[in-house]
Amino acid sequence: MRRPFRALLLAGCIAALTACGGNDSTPPDGGMPQEQADPCAPNGHIHREPEGDWCHCDRAYLASEQGLSCVPDPDYVPRDGFDFGDDGAHACWHVTNGPFATVTASPDRQPRVDDFHTHYTVKLRQEGGASVGTFNFKAWATGDFVLYLSTPDVAVTVKEGERVVEPVGTRPTGPFCDGLKQMVGYELTDKVPYTVSFGPTEATEFGLVIEHLQ
Repeated sequence: MRRPFRALLLAGCIAALTACGGNDSTPPDGGMPQEQADPCAPNGHIHREPEGDWCHCDRAYLASEQGLSCVPDPDYVPRDGFDFGDDGAHACWHVTNGPFATVTASPDRQPRVDDFHTHYTVKLRQEGGASVGTFNFKAWATGDFVLYLSTPDVAVTVKEGERVVEPVGTRPTGPFCDGLKQMVGYELTDKVPYTVSFGPTEATEFGLVIEHLQ
């Protein structure tokens, strides 16, 4: 009766040691997670979304049909300047006729300003003795967009994540209304979430219309 007990005890110890020490999953680099390479780089970057991953490619490149990569666009023609269309005539119509909305900057959240054909009253917050504010914007289309501002004295910064999206053009609006004085043009991409930051400026609020030029 003593020998079977000792055999079972020995088998149990071996099983316990195997379970605790036989499957060392610690990475050889000391446990540091490996950064996953971006398959869309260097001519774009990947967007990972529940519906599926996709490449947001730089200007002059397009997403490959064979996989996640950015390839040269054979139809790309470098643009010469930015076409502001009607120079703000339609946007000025919304200054008088709406629809209207008011958004207020907050350090805790970023209100949305992506309703087309809408005149926003943008209220900024104080920070460091100046007025600032950051808001969320989603293009919902790919192409040229214009931010119409009621004053040229408000600095605009558009970002995709931490990457600054440079404006393609800037100039005053046409003489259609007193409510909009400055236009800033961008090339934006459908489905991409952007942030739009204003300031620092002395203005505490201003008017804004954002339109997709078609």
